[in-house]
Amino acid sequence: MRRLGLLMLVLVVLSSCMKDDDAITLPAPGPVKQGTANMGLNYDNQVFFDLETGNSIVRSYKTYDLAFEASKNGCHIYLNSAKFMFACNTQSYNMNSADTVGYPWALDCGQLLEDTLAFTKYWEDVSFSSQGSKVFVVDRGKPEHTGAARWRKVKVLSVDSLKYTICFSNYDNSLMDTVDIVKDENYSLMYFSFDSPNQLIQQAPPKDQWDMVFTKYTHVFFEYDVNSPFRYYFVTGALQNIWNNTEVMRFQKDTMPPNVPYLPIEQFNYSQVSNFTFSNHANAIGYNWKYYDFNDALYYVYPDLYYVVKSHEGFYYTIKMVDFYDAVGNKGMVTFQTQRI
Repeated sequence: MRRLGLLMLVLVVLSSCMKDDDAITLPAPGPVKQGTANMGLNYDNQVFFDLETGNSIVRSYKTYDLAFEASKNGCHIYLNSAKFMFACNTQSYNMNSADTVGYPWALDCGQLLEDTLAFTKYWEDVSFSSQGSKVFVVDRGKPEHTGAARWRKVKVLSVDSLKYTICFSNYDNSLMDTVDIVKDENYSLMYFSFDSPNQLIQQAPPKDQWDMVFTKYTHVFFEYDVNSPFRYYFVTGALQNIWNNTEVMRFQKDTMPPNVPYLPIEQFNYSQVSNFTFSNHANAIGYNWKYYDFNDALYYVYPDLYYVVKSHEGFYYTIKMVDFYDAVGNKGMVTFQTQRI
């Protein structure tokens, strides 16, 4: 009995010295902050915005033609859709004889998914390792380029963890050249211009310094026939940094998918994040947070619409668009509110 008493005493002493598990306490939501993105009256600017710092960087969309995925395993090539660019796969491996006659033109759809890009999956071509990609003819965009400057032939010769090697020329095969697009994993994309092919364009900041870019881009309205003038249309909005794991959930009153509840922005908190599916489509925010009133000839922002954004740091923010005009009525000035939840 004495031994049992001593054992009980030891257990009591030890248990009194053991620290209880600390409860996990989430940080309090951050303050509501107001941000602005000035795309300009003619939407000439691309505004790269970082949710954590509230910093933004402004660049002209006109400076580049193609953007190359910068990661070691990256293989995707993107058109500058702010320039209304298209590309045609000529189905030929020969730069000199490649021609567009009889082949369809394509553009990058706003989601920027692998199967929605004009530069199709050339790296899966069984002949790529020996012949490179098939030749693409690139339309650099009628609004920005005229005459011979509008068209380029492009062929991807190789892709590895360090670089892309591409060959390009004018449409008449003149001025043929080969360049390396060197990858840098600190960035989402490497930007290239046919006007200055020997140096990459510093368009976007490093990938950890932006979550979304406010820009104009070409949207495909699939409800219209392929020959309709409304099929491909310039829109203005926000594209998320899908190359650095930014994801988005859209909340709009009376438009939620079946079995997905709408919560007012004031009621959404971190504990509800796991109840919703977030999108990795580049245009998950997109352009349709506003609408055009033909009677007033003005854009209006939908009042009961907001987004929840998972940033590249893994934090969650609400973002609500407020206005599309500056104080004197000039369009292209996006005012929005953000809050870390």
